[in-house]
Amino acid sequence: MLTYWKSAYGTWIDYPQRVGKVLQNRYRIERFLGMGSYGLTYLCRELASSREIVLKQAKPSKGLLGQQLLQREMEIMGQLDHPSIPKCVSSFRAGKRRLFMITEYVSGQTIEDLIFEQGVVFGEKEALGFIRRLMDIVQYLHEQGIVHLDIRIPNVILQGERIHLIDFGLASRLGEPGFAEIGVDEEQRKRKTVNVISDLYAIGHFLLFMLYSAYVPETVSANDAVGWEEELQLSVQTKQLIRKLLQIDPAYGDAQALISDLDAALRQ
Repeated sequence: MLTYWKSAYGTWIDYPQRVGKVLQNRYRIERFLGMGSYGLTYLCRELASSREIVLKQAKPSKGLLGQQLLQREMEIMGQLDHPSIPKCVSSFRAGKRRLFMITEYVSGQTIEDLIFEQGVVFGEKEALGFIRRLMDIVQYLHEQGIVHLDIRIPNVILQGERIHLIDFGLASRLGEPGFAEIGVDEEQRKRKTVNVISDLYAIGHFLLFMLYSAYVPETVSANDAVGWEEELQLSVQTKQLIRKLLQIDPAYGDAQALISDLDAALRQ
C-alpha cells in the first residue's frame, strides 16, 4: 500500500504544467514536449522577444537528485560552444522544489520522427555519412572531457542540412561518477558507464536504427530468428564497423578511430 501511495504522489507532483501558463511573468508555455527520468520539458515563448525557447524542469518527485542533475546539465552545457549543441540561456527557481533551465530551441525533425512517422529511408552510404557528421559533434564533446550517455534517435535533430545533438540530462564529465541509476544488466553497463566507449556503443545502435529503416523483412518462422548481420545487406566494412561499435569485436578506443573507419567506408 505504501508503494502505491508513493507512486500516486510522484505522479501527482510530476504532472505537467498547463499550456498557456506564464512563468516568472516572462515565459508562456506553448507545448509540453515530454517527460524523462529526471525532468519535464516544455516549448515556451519569451513574452518580451516572442522567441521560442525550451524550458526544462527538474522532476519534483526526484527531489534533490533531480535538481543536482539539472544543475550539472546547466554547468556542462555552459562550458560547451558548438553550433550543433543548444546553448543554456539561463535558469530560475520557483519555490524550493522547482528548478528550471532555459535553453535555445532547435526546430526540425528528430531522427525518430523521420523514420517512424515520416517513413524516411536511409541507405547504407547515407546512414554512414550521417553518422560521420554526427561524430564531429561527439568528438568535440569528448575533447571537452564530456560524454553524452544518451545518444539516441529522439535526441538528434535534423534541421535543414545541420545535425543537432540535444538533451544533456545524463551527460557526465570523464573521471566523475555518473548520477544515472545504472542497471545491473550488461546493456545498461555498456550504455551508461562514464566512458567514451559508452557513446560509441550508443552510436552503433543509432546506426542500426537508420539501416533498418530500409529493411523489408522476409517471411520466416518464429524458430528461424536471425540477427542484424543476416537481415541487413551490408558491406563487409560496415559490418566490421558495427561489430566494433557494439563491442562484439574489440571496441573502438576513441572517436577518432571510428571516424577513420567511417571515412574509409565512405571512400569505397
